[in-house]
Amino acid sequence: MVTPESLSAPKRFIKTYQHYINAGIDLTAGSAGGAACVFVGQPLDTIKVKMQTFPHLYRNSLFCFKETLFKEGIRGLYAGTVPALVANIAENSVLFCAYGVCQNAVKLLIRKENVLDLNPLENATAGFFAAFFSSFSLCPTELVKCRLQAMRETSAQESTKRPHM
Repeated sequence: MVTPESLSAPKRFIKTYQHYINAGIDLTAGSAGGAACVFVGQPLDTIKVKMQTFPHLYRNSLFCFKETLFKEGIRGLYAGTVPALVANIAENSVLFCAYGVCQNAVKLLIRKENVLDLNPLENATAGFFAAFFSSFSLCPTELVKCRLQAMRETSAQESTKRPHM
């Protein structure tokens, strides 16, 4: 049997703080995944928000893409990227970290030795609770992102409603 006294200092440190190390790894992985998701999907999300907010301005998504690219350039396709980055990094890092913690909680509740022994329903339960916690970081930032994506069209509509003097 391995006793804590028989371990070297680095191994004792790792054994003592393993759950914190795993949480840090999960946070880092979630942050990287959230950032990658935004950089790849932001132009499509911007087009989706513009078409939902102003359906009378764009006849289809390709036309909306071309108009945005022509009038606003690449920056227009990435409107709202900073709030989206904050939202996705926060959501994914909380989700990844909470999932690991929730898996351990489920493991302890059902008295299993290892999280690898969890069946699909038990993993789904851990995922449910992890998603619950991540929703608190996502909702406020999503509202800001959508407003930034629709800013140009909103300001254009407001200028046409003002009486000209």
